[in-house]
Amino acid sequence: MEFNEKLAQIRRARGMSQEDLAATIQVSRQAVSKWETGDALPDLNKLLLLADALEISLDELCGRQAPAPSEAPSAPQAAPAPRRHWCFWTVLCALLAVGLLAGGLWAWSRRNIVPSESAPAASSLPDTFTVSGASFYGHDSYLSYQFVPSVSDPSYTYQISFADSDGAVKAFPVECEGGVCAGEAAGLTNGSSYLVTVSISDGAASINLPIARSLSFSDHGASWTPLD
Repeated sequence: MEFNEKLAQIRRARGMSQEDLAATIQVSRQAVSKWETGDALPDLNKLLLLADALEISLDELCGRQAPAPSEAPSAPQAAPAPRRHWCFWTVLCALLAVGLLAGGLWAWSRRNIVPSESAPAASSLPDTFTVSGASFYGHDSYLSYQFVPSVSDPSYTYQISFADSDGAVKAFPVECEGGVCAGEAAGLTNGSSYLVTVSISDGAASINLPIARSLSFSDHGASWTPLD
């Protein structure tokens, strides 16, 4: 008996409709109908669910039967015709079982892998950042500065740094109000030459923009070359 005929016969014998069987194994009634007409075949997982729902073994559902006990020797008989359909279902069940086993082993091997850290937040900085109106003025022991950033946002942080000819860098946080950033830098050497850089950051990324080179100052003034 073919699989589709066997499935329909056992279902009716259990007093179940196609809807009842479909609801038990959580498939559509159309799926059960196609299995019983032979238009489609269930996978191994559905085969196992069908066997449980119909309260029969998988071998019985697939049409596999144990050979009857041998009796007294008798005259040799012709070999039975090969049961191609039985062989097909046996091979299919074996292949699906191997696939499920491999998937289970892979899932088990992954259960101890520590998940990676969350991806960093995307930056909200603009694509273009410029500075205008940069000015500097020297005093006895410090340098005052002022500049206008193209982006003024209280959620951003600003910093100005001074790098001397030896590569030593002094950086200072900058306060901005009304779109203008200003402050004083202490600890710089009177008469030295500096490269001035302004930085803007949103915590996820930062932009560094050189705004002046060859900056030097005295007690009452300063000179520099602007960088566009």
